[in-house]
Amino acid sequence: MPYSTKESSLQKEFENFGQIAEVNIAKDDFTKRSKGYAFIQYTSQNDALLAVENMDQQVFDGRMIYVEIAKPGKDRFRGYPKTSGPPTTKQQLQQSNDVADCWY
Repeated sequence: MPYSTKESSLQKEFENFGQIAEVNIAKDDFTKRSKGYAFIQYTSQNDALLAVENMDQQVFDGRMIYVEIAKPGKDRFRGYPKTSGPPTTKQQLQQSNDVADCWY
């Protein structure tokens, strides 16, 4: 994505596909400048998939963007995603206050 893209413009564009929990543009630790990619966390995995289907390989802010479900880094979550599928029981879902872990 363009380095000049703001979190507010990503929020506005991607909220068309569902409720967003968080938008985070990756920035260089030293310069604080954008690295040219972002993570968007939806409250629903279905909304995240809808965003991938509709926004992947589309022009945004004058540049082609590639949207996909993020994979955890090698050291994050011990190599496993935070959410690895739906809860096994309805009771588990009600006890958890976490939002769906759908990052881009």
